Amino acid sequence: MPRKALAALSIWMLLAAACGGGEDAPTSTAQTGATNPPETSAAGEAGPSSTAPGSASEGESQPAAGAEAAAEPGNGTAAVTQEAGTSDTGGPDVETPAADNRDTENPGAESVGGGEYPSTTAAAASTATAYSGPVSPVNGFPVDDPALIDRKLVAVKIDNHWDSRPQSGLERADAVFELVVESGITRFIALFHHSDADWVGPMRSARPTDWTLVKPLNGVMTVSGGQPWITSQFPRNDVPLIGDLGPPLTNRWRERKAPHNLYVNTYEARRVAEERGLDPDPPPQLFPRGRFSGSETVAVSHIFFDWSDTMDAAWTWDGARYVRSVEGEPHLWQSRGGDVIGQISADVLIVLMAERYRACPPGEGSCVPAWTTVGENRALVFAQGRYAEGRWRRDDANDWFTVTDLAGEEIVMPPGRMWIMIYPETADIIW
Repeated sequence: MPRKALAALSIWMLLAAACGGGEDAPTSTAQTGATNPPETSAAGEAGPSSTAPGSASEGESQPAAGAEAAAEPGNGTAAVTQEAGTSDTGGPDVETPAADNRDTENPGAESVGGGEYPSTTAAAASTATAYSGPVSPVNGFPVDDPALIDRKLVAVKIDNHWDSRPQSGLERADAVFELVVESGITRFIALFHHSDADWVGPMRSARPTDWTLVKPLNGVMTVSGGQPWITSQFPRNDVPLIGDLGPPLTNRWRERKAPHNLYVNTYEARRVAEERGLDPDPPPQLFPRGRFSGSETVAVSHIFFDWSDTMDAAWTWDGARYVRSVEGEPHLWQSRGGDVIGQISADVLIVLMAERYRACPPGEGSCVPAWTTVGENRALVFAQGRYAEGRWRRDDANDWFTVTDLAGEEIVMPPGRMWIMIYPETADIIW
């Protein structure tokens, strides 16, 4: 898709708002407990291959091991356009949302992966007393069972090729990374800490930037595979990998073509991690939590991300959360059986501008896009229909990101599911 002119972008945003708003988003017509699993096969039984851009099977070549190419941090040159704002929407002070009571202890429950988090605004409205129990270090939600937060984080690499949509499991993740890979298409890294799902995917292969994002979380990463020079970087940097081991960990969905049909069970990923004796320590608290320290005077209801020449996305604030559209259409998730469908949403959008470079092997193998995630660059945070602007910084891949406002103070995030974008510093953002 050729890059759009600004006028075309504005028109697209109006259309996206009309079709992607929360009230018009597709809703479920079936109960989450009534899903039927799709017909699957052993994970090693690949279906017919696809020849569309970004869909090539990544297990075909096995180049020699090597190292990631280096790059210097950028200064941040993304073109960010702010449209005229209105008065503050008066987002609530969301400090004590209701506890997350999803079924995370029953791997056989078909409802797992068939529903979404409650919005932070709805959760706040239902909370009558101050909460003093355990909270998720990833998204700040209260968690009833302390054992669910005193455990290892599982990260899953998820496809975002158009043949992979609707995806499954994104709606159950505690947080999600998004970043560009080949052909300008993005992929996701879904983070499961106090949450789990038995059908997450389609799962895809590792890229050089992935370990730099998962390492400070003390996570284990599940991937479909990857070039050896890339996958070898993970253990060298103390980030364990779990691959396509077949049932019960992974399964292929026969109704889709490979490579967009591999799904993983995070309950089983935890079992594999335990059997391997991996460090069970939980991730650190990612951000300071409390009342959002964003602008009190400017409301932001639509944000357009021009990721690349081949993909754009928009997020619309519906008064309770941000709902996502891709190429002007609602971006949907679906349950394991496909009979529960909803629109992908998030409570907090975090944009970390980054410099792109080409990571290449020292010997055999192919070069791939990668992103500079150490150093500092620009940052934007959207929450509760408002925004904050500043910078992110970290000195080492062992560290998590510190996000500060323009005055140098850490931005306080409200509790909520985060969508963290490693965003091209030269790409447009319009709101």
